Amino acid sequence: MHQSHDSAHSLGGGHAHGEGDAGIKRGLTAGIGLNFLIVIVEVVAGLAAGSLGLISDAVHNFTDMAALGIAWFAIAQARKPPTAEKTFGYHRTGIMTALINSLVMVAVTLWIFYEAYQRFLNPQPVRGALVIITAMLALCANLIIVGVLKNRAHGDLNIRGAILHLIGDAASSAAVVIAGVVILATGWYGIDPLISVVLGLAILWGAWQIIRETLEIFLESSPRSIDVDRLVEEMKQEEGVRDIHDMHVWTLGSQIYALSCHVLVDDVMVSEGSRILRDLKEVLERDFGIVHSTLELESVSCEIEGPFCDIHNHK
Repeated sequence: MHQSHDSAHSLGGGHAHGEGDAGIKRGLTAGIGLNFLIVIVEVVAGLAAGSLGLISDAVHNFTDMAALGIAWFAIAQARKPPTAEKTFGYHRTGIMTALINSLVMVAVTLWIFYEAYQRFLNPQPVRGALVIITAMLALCANLIIVGVLKNRAHGDLNIRGAILHLIGDAASSAAVVIAGVVILATGWYGIDPLISVVLGLAILWGAWQIIRETLEIFLESSPRSIDVDRLVEEMKQEEGVRDIHDMHVWTLGSQIYALSCHVLVDDVMVSEGSRILRDLKEVLERDFGIVHSTLELESVSCEIEGPFCDIHNHK
């Protein structure tokens, strides 16, 4: 007996719909515009003040703008319906752009490290007052954007990531303010490249987290938030289920998980099989957030050892 059934939720179930999407996109658009202004102001002020710290903060702000843009793009793409050529829709486009953005940020950060090294060797004068004023403006702007977006996250990975970016950048702007105060108070220009290196390390760490997560998604790794062993045990505890095998769990897009597996049951009526499917899908969605699952019911064991599929040994 074979039955497969998708949850009533769409593949875009991890995103808000209708007015929710519109509200999120408005907030993201406002955040992108404000971050763009921050980047321009910090680059111009950084060049005028001779501050590598301000330019590094501008790069950090640019990563925020990119994160917001990726979140906006992912929402727009996720709303596109599946096609015969793309049966899962366009959920991976946001993941791909996140990976590209992170790789670009790594390259820019390496350039910042090189410039910082040159300034350690040959310290350059920095206009501390201009640094303080500009970084304060960036700090306030980032806090405003966080306030706009925090109530619209709806559990979306890209939006939550963008908010974390913004909070981190507010902290980095505060660090640049401190650097400006130190320059005014002591005349020690070395604090400027030092701050730029610290910010660069923060950018690298954030970029690595995104690169690692996107590569895991493209490699079809099981989502980190799901304990697959516990998932299998919970499914096996459902009434009528004898065993689980050929298990696959993967991520389609932001907070959108998929599962397929074979379920060994007794030789029961179709109506009882439908009840087993319904109960299993309720467990998957309620306990693990999996809204797209394909379950194949079997009454005869196919003699596969363990719950996971060995494709090379499949007959």
